[in-house]
Amino acid sequence: MEQNFSPADYFQAQLKDATGKEEVAQQLFNGLAGGRLLSFVALVVSLGLWSNQNEPLWGVLGLAAGILFVALMGRQQKAKRRRNFLRNLQTTNTDELARLDFKFLRSETGEQYTDPLHPYATDLDVFGKHSLYRLLNRTRTDEGSRRLAHWLTRPAPLDEILMRQEAVREFKSHVDWRQSWEATALLHDHASQQVGALRTWVNEVMDESLQKSLRWRWWPAVTVVLGVLAALGILSSWFFWLSILWQGFILKRYNAGIQDLTNRTTDLGLTLVAYADLLELANDAPHQSRWWQLRQNAINKASAAIRTVGQWFARLDYRLHPIFLIFVGIPFLWDLHCLAALEKWKKAHGTELAAWLDALADTEAMNSLSGFAFAHPNYPLPQVAWEDDVHIEAAQMGHPLIPAEARVSNDFSLVGTGHTMLVTGSNMSGKSTFLRTVGINLVLAQMGTVVCAESLACAPVQVFSSMRTQDSLVENTSSFYAELKRLRQLLELAGDSARQLPIFYLLDEILKGTNSADRHRGAEALIKQLHPLPASGMVSTHDLELGEWGVTQPFVQNFHFRSDVQDGKLVFDYRLHEGICQSFNASELMRMMGIAVGE
Repeated sequence: MEQNFSPADYFQAQLKDATGKEEVAQQLFNGLAGGRLLSFVALVVSLGLWSNQNEPLWGVLGLAAGILFVALMGRQQKAKRRRNFLRNLQTTNTDELARLDFKFLRSETGEQYTDPLHPYATDLDVFGKHSLYRLLNRTRTDEGSRRLAHWLTRPAPLDEILMRQEAVREFKSHVDWRQSWEATALLHDHASQQVGALRTWVNEVMDESLQKSLRWRWWPAVTVVLGVLAALGILSSWFFWLSILWQGFILKRYNAGIQDLTNRTTDLGLTLVAYADLLELANDAPHQSRWWQLRQNAINKASAAIRTVGQWFARLDYRLHPIFLIFVGIPFLWDLHCLAALEKWKKAHGTELAAWLDALADTEAMNSLSGFAFAHPNYPLPQVAWEDDVHIEAAQMGHPLIPAEARVSNDFSLVGTGHTMLVTGSNMSGKSTFLRTVGINLVLAQMGTVVCAESLACAPVQVFSSMRTQDSLVENTSSFYAELKRLRQLLELAGDSARQLPIFYLLDEILKGTNSADRHRGAEALIKQLHPLPASGMVSTHDLELGEWGVTQPFVQNFHFRSDVQDGKLVFDYRLHEGICQSFNASELMRMMGIAVGE
């Protein structure tokens, strides 16, 4: 379905609609609250009059008031949920409008997923305050956030890329459903809590003797009978108190294990109830793509099962309340009933849990990819096809984290392995940004979503970058040595015979931490060493001699970015040009900063 309206108009309309409906829902909520108060007063007055006058009519009226109070309470909870849902829709659309202007209202940056040894994540701004993660992220659960990070940092297999592209087209057209998903997740304060403890618990095996002893959870029925008999004087009360002591002994056997479980799973029940609501929404999704069908088949009946285990974990948390523990928990062996129910659930559904959580996480990540596609209707899905070599052909490719009005796009083509594109240019001319532009669009393409270009055709590659190497006080290494380690990582990666994907490398200001002679010799040696390997890429440099050397090599191409001085000001066109750069601006920049160069 073609998108025949602007994203901004849609988000504004949704925001306005949700705001108006939320005002109506708030009025209903307030009215029901007033009705509850009146029915409670009527209940108290009726019971008081019935007690004083012993008139049956007041008892009937009191019963009616009590029933009305309970009914209004139920309706008020529904009204509250509806009101909060509409508020969450406002939050979602406000966030989308801000994101269109590259203003990120959500606090999540994804920096917890950063790995300094990752092939490209740090250099390409995959995570951080102004990052691809923040631009894409529409997840609301921890599972979804982790899955999005996983997709951002690992190229998908070709068949998965193509299935995701189909799903992006489909999910993109169901924007109302996607926004309902976000608004539903936001109804639950604990939706973003980690569920790693659940994955651990489901694989734990309870000691066999403890499992058998769970049958003692019914002993409180004996205690109640003994208590009644003691109250009637039929048996001595000692039998009752001995039964209570036996219950204490039973609880003691399980106390350490239950305490350990509750320490790990506090509030997990509330998180799982949120997951159940989302999985219920997933079961009613209008999607038909092959990618979705594989997930939907996995989550059939998952919602009810997840809700059940969530409710039992929530009941286990009741033990944290002292009054409940004294009057219910200990007398009725509440913990053992919860534990038995959880173990029963584990046996019935434990093997299915991983698939359910994966399907939920995938849905959240797909919502992010399709939300990004919806917000940028002029971004196309790339043509991705398998080739043994590097193959990248792009028309008017731009950086997705630069606003459209400031973005300058360029054509780009690199086909085959063993090729290096040398990019020369002056300071601030756009070399580094261009390298990141190509890299970040390849990351998007291999996630299965749209790219910031007029068109892009590519084959799957492993992107590798060395652009922001820094010194480390902890490791006692200089930035130059850090760069050497990074380049060794590249050579090892490219030389790995078990690797199926060719390498596409992005090296910025190569070997900048040493003198010009060593830098030139080292860069030549590295490019020659990469030439016979299944790799191609780009190297930016200020070294004109390296560019001149490249002219003599059949596997090296020279391109550049230029700058000009007009009316005493530096002017950049940020366009990629063929050949070696002939204009550099370091001296002019120093003069502009008050440093008298050559005077």
